[in-house]
Amino acid sequence: MLTGPTALTLTVAPLKDALRDSGLDFDDLARKAGLDPALLGRSNARYPSGRIQKLWTMATEATGDPLLGLRVGALTRPGNFHALGLGIVSSASVLDALRRIVRYSGVVSTNGRFALVEDGGHVALEARPTAITVTPVPQLIDATVVALCRILALCAGPTATPVRVRLTHGGRDCADAYRKALACQVEFDADRVALLFDATLAAQAVHSGNPELASEADRIAGRYLTGLSPDTVATRVRTLLLKAMPSGEVDQDGIARALNQSPSTLQRRLRREGTNYQSLLDATRREMALEYLRDGQHSLADVAFLLGFADQSNFTRAFRRWTGKTPRQFMS
Repeated sequence: MLTGPTALTLTVAPLKDALRDSGLDFDDLARKAGLDPALLGRSNARYPSGRIQKLWTMATEATGDPLLGLRVGALTRPGNFHALGLGIVSSASVLDALRRIVRYSGVVSTNGRFALVEDGGHVALEARPTAITVTPVPQLIDATVVALCRILALCAGPTATPVRVRLTHGGRDCADAYRKALACQVEFDADRVALLFDATLAAQAVHSGNPELASEADRIAGRYLTGLSPDTVATRVRTLLLKAMPSGEVDQDGIARALNQSPSTLQRRLRREGTNYQSLLDATRREMALEYLRDGQHSLADVAFLLGFADQSNFTRAFRRWTGKTPRQFMS
């Protein structure tokens, strides 16, 4: 069993394509980095993040190309991000896609997490380290940022273009290449990696959005994450929430007592896993709401009760926030 942070083997496939274009043998480099190249063809397989960093370092040295990450990012497809890729391109808005990335980025990689920060007319997708994060090499950062921008563009076209990207490494000598690859201004030597979007544009509905398809992608991503880390605190909290929701007793203090922890300890442990109590409650309610509505066996009042809402109007407001639609619109 893998320990420490991991990433989907699928995320390495674009690097293999780029190395092939450069006349280099990916399989040879992968073995030298301690990775089994045969796993690349298995959609749910994962590589240790530390060895992926080693592979990227070796690939950059072998190509002599410091901008290798920009090339690799441009070769990334939604399928390289598993169910999250499908969820992004099916999202109802750029903001909806960004929230989905925050919630399910662990499907792609557990080497760090993302946070969404809204401030001053902008919404920023920020990369945050965790206690076990292996510091990524600059080229992998570049590839990830370009890949995210590419897949977001498939969701919303030009409105998905960031107004600014912040990178933690240097690169001013190649600033033009970065601006061309990302179609926006780029800041180097920043405190953290971040993609900044215009908040108004990010909230605009995408005509090609498909909430039903996106919710199915969320179900797949959620199940994958549960299987990936079955013994996490977040998984235990989610299990307790599923049992407690019909009673309406979903307050954090009660869940903490059920886990024999103080609320502050529970908060701290969830932060280490890159989440928090409210996010878990929202995600669990959202997933179950979609299942109940698809099943069609419960009235809206019953669904609100089963999810622990005080009344149907509160449920309707929450559902609109999650999906951009009312429950009745979703079922029609």
